Amino acid sequence: MQIRSIIILFYVLFFCAVGTGTAISQEKENNNEIKQLKEQLEILKKEHELKLKELESLINDIKKVMEQKEQEEELQKLLEEASRLQTVEKEEKSGVGKKFRTGVRQQSGLNPNISVSGDFFGAISTEDADFIKDPGEFSYGNNNFYLRELELTLVAPLDPFTRGKTFISVTETEISIEEAYMDWLNLPLGMNLKAGLFNAEWGILNRYHDHALPQFDRPKVLSNMFSNGNMGGFGLAGNFLLPRLFWSDASSLDLTVISGGTGNSFTDSGKHNLLYVTNLTTFYDLTQDTFFEWRIGGVTGYNDPAEEYRSYIGNFAFNLKWLPAGRSKYRTVDWKTEVIFSRRETQGDPINSMGFYSSLQNKINASWWLMGRVDYSQLPYDSDQDEWAFTGGADYWQSDFVFIRFQYQYSKREFSNLLRYNGPFPKDHTFIVQVNWAMGPHKHEKY
Repeated sequence: MQIRSIIILFYVLFFCAVGTGTAISQEKENNNEIKQLKEQLEILKKEHELKLKELESLINDIKKVMEQKEQEEELQKLLEEASRLQTVEKEEKSGVGKKFRTGVRQQSGLNPNISVSGDFFGAISTEDADFIKDPGEFSYGNNNFYLRELELTLVAPLDPFTRGKTFISVTETEISIEEAYMDWLNLPLGMNLKAGLFNAEWGILNRYHDHALPQFDRPKVLSNMFSNGNMGGFGLAGNFLLPRLFWSDASSLDLTVISGGTGNSFTDSGKHNLLYVTNLTTFYDLTQDTFFEWRIGGVTGYNDPAEEYRSYIGNFAFNLKWLPAGRSKYRTVDWKTEVIFSRRETQGDPINSMGFYSSLQNKINASWWLMGRVDYSQLPYDSDQDEWAFTGGADYWQSDFVFIRFQYQYSKREFSNLLRYNGPFPKDHTFIVQVNWAMGPHKHEKY
C-alpha cells in the first residue's frame, strides 16, 4: 500500500509539473506576440507620420504653385487691360478727329435698340355716356374696336455717362412724343439726373406706359386726379441713393420739376404750369423669394389758369411681391396698393378728396395670370361725387412678345356733373378684350 501510494503521488506531482511548465511556456509565447505587435504598431505609426509630413509638404508646394500661377495670370490680365486701354485711347483719338471732320456715325454698334409695340382692344359697355363711349380723358373708349397705341421705342447709350430714350406714340388721331429724355448716370453723391420729356417718378404706376399696366385701364383715382395719361412733361429730375432708412435694404429720393398738368387737378393752360414732385422709396428683402417696397410722395401746382390757387396731392403706396427662386417662370404673386389724398384751393373753402386702389396679380403657370382690382375715388374738384369700381380678369401670355387680356369691370358712379360732361351717370358693366404685341428688344423702364 505504501508503494502504491508513493507511485500515485509520483504521478500526481509529475503531471502538475508538466502542466505548470506548459502554462509558463504559453505565457512566454503570448508576451512575445504582444511585444511583436507593439513593435509593428510603432513602425506603422512612424510610417503614417512620415506620410502625413510628405502630404503636407506636397500640399504646400501645390498651394505655392497655384498662388504663383494666379499672380502670373492676374499680372497678365493687367498687362492685357493696359494694352487694350492704350489701343482704345488711340482709336478714340483717331475716331474723334474723324467724327469731328465728317460728322458721320458709321459704326453699326452706335445704332439704338429699336422696338415697336401694338396695343389693340375691343370693348362693350352697358353705359352709353359719351365720356365712356368715346376715347377721352376719363375712358379709353367702349362699344367699338380701337388701336389704343402703336409705340415706337428707341434706346441707346450715348457714352459711358449718359443714355437716351425716346418713345413715340401713334394713335388713330395723332402722332406724339410720349417721352424723350437723357439720363446722366452715377454722378457724385449717388445721384442720377434726367432732362427732357418724361413721366415723373411718383407712386407705383405713374411711370408705366399703358401697355405695361397690370390691368387694361388705370385705377379710377389716377384717371380722376390726372386723366387717363401719366403725370409728366418737360423738365428736370434728380434721383438720389440714400443711406438705408427705416431698416430698409435700399432707399432713394426723387425730386422733379416739370411743366405739366392735364386740367383735372392741375391746370394745363397756365403761364408757367409747373409741377413740383417728390417721391421717397424704400426697399426690403423679406426672404429669398419675397420683397416689399413702400413709397410716399407729393405733388403741387396751380389748379387755375390765372395761377392763383394751388392743389396739393399726397400718396402712400406699397408693393409686395413673391417670386419663388427657380420657379418664377411658373408662379408669381404681385400685390399693389396706393392711397391718394388731394387738397384743392378755391375762392371759398378748400376741397379735400381722396381715393385708393388695391391690385392683385397671381401667375398660376407659365402662360396664365389671374388678376383683380378694387378702386374708390372722389373727384378732386367735388368730393361729393365719387366712384367705385371692381375689376377681374385673366391674361394669356402666348410668348414674351404677345399676350391677350380678358377683363370685366363693374363701375358704380355717383356723378352728377363732370368738367365737360353732364350726368347723371349710373352704374355700368364693361367687358374688354386686349391684344398686345412687341417687335424688337423693347428694352423698357425698370418698374
